[in-house]
Amino acid sequence: MPETSSQTGEIYDVIVVGASFAGLSFASVAAARGLRVLVLEKDAEIGGVVRTTGVLFSDVLDVTDVPARYLMNSVRRIQLRATGRAEPIAISASAYRFYMVDVTGMLRWMAEEAQARGAMVRPGAAFLDATRDADGLMQVTFGALPEHEAKGVVPPGTRETARARMLIGADGPRSTVAERVGLDQNTQFLAGAEWLVEGVPVDQETFYLIMDQEMAPGYCMWLAPHGAMAALGVAGNLRKFNPTESLRAAQKRFGEVVDMSQMQVVKRKAGTIPVGGRLRRVYRDDAKGRALLLGDAAGLCGAATGGGIYPALISGKLAAQAVANEILNGVPGAVKGYLRDLPQAGRLGHYLQIEDWLRWALNSLGSNADIAAFYGLFGTPEGYQALQRTLLETPIIGMDSGFFGMIRTLLSQHPRIYGSAVRMAWQRMKTRA
Repeated sequence: MPETSSQTGEIYDVIVVGASFAGLSFASVAAARGLRVLVLEKDAEIGGVVRTTGVLFSDVLDVTDVPARYLMNSVRRIQLRATGRAEPIAISASAYRFYMVDVTGMLRWMAEEAQARGAMVRPGAAFLDATRDADGLMQVTFGALPEHEAKGVVPPGTRETARARMLIGADGPRSTVAERVGLDQNTQFLAGAEWLVEGVPVDQETFYLIMDQEMAPGYCMWLAPHGAMAALGVAGNLRKFNPTESLRAAQKRFGEVVDMSQMQVVKRKAGTIPVGGRLRRVYRDDAKGRALLLGDAAGLCGAATGGGIYPALISGKLAAQAVANEILNGVPGAVKGYLRDLPQAGRLGHYLQIEDWLRWALNSLGSNADIAAFYGLFGTPEGYQALQRTLLETPIIGMDSGFFGMIRTLLSQHPRIYGSAVRMAWQRMKTRA
């Protein structure tokens, strides 16, 4: 049980904001290490509001033993179409590379695992504010969202306080924790929208992508198996397109691939995706507060390849080890050491560098003619091999600067194919590596 304080509220070692992949992985490991953990989740149910497609790299199985019941579809083929190119690029592998995951089920399972290890999980409790008291503890205020009060989920005016030695912000791309305690915040986003649909006979092992600068500027449209249904989605640079209009256009465009005539929308979801890269100031321990950001809140997102769950789980687990060492074992600088060493964990740093390069490349494509030219690189034998290796064959732990070497080789062989902008992005990433 948590301690109590005569000053105000119960005392925990850590309060985690957000029952996300990052937040729950942190809570589970932290509780197993002996920390007293409280998880605050603003939604009324864990996994009740899903904003992600749920693409899971097979690498996730290296760090979390996901029960098979949450792995809905196994994917080993990708078909990529670019507006302006007549023929699609189709790559495949014998081994499965991606899974379409039951996000709600997996998050609820993770919450149960954290609770079984001693963490307390509070759905319907939205983080409101945090200050650091004179004794060094964080005083955290939380309560119900107004819409939950209006629906009678919780009594109106419910507000509570609790105190903790550290606050963890795992509350998504627009982190309230980051805002309240003065840490870096994401400023670059994609807007994403997705329909879960019935009546579409999509291949159960294939992920279909369409690149179109007008309908999905800076990203793509997708059609993928999703259990017994299909996921039709689109994402693009925020405020540069209308996601709903693009989804309607996507229905027509994918009609060239599969029969969409009987499509019925079962569920709609939308959200923002951070694409500005890993944030620098994600931890503080001073008079303002003692707080650490994880997952999307820290800019740890693999948007370009759809692998955001992997860095969330890695950061959550490793941060929990560091926080336990600092709080319980009295190891000074353990959290700073975690931040320093994180890029080496599972080759996460190399993976995020590749993500950053791809983001620069996608943002540099100003028209469908640019897209067709850029993807012309991958229509060559060398480009096809690079795409195959990057998306389907190379595990994250094996990603290294060799990727940039392959791209450099392609550009040297095809200097007219959008060379200057892509080479500039490659040079930037080489400098930062």
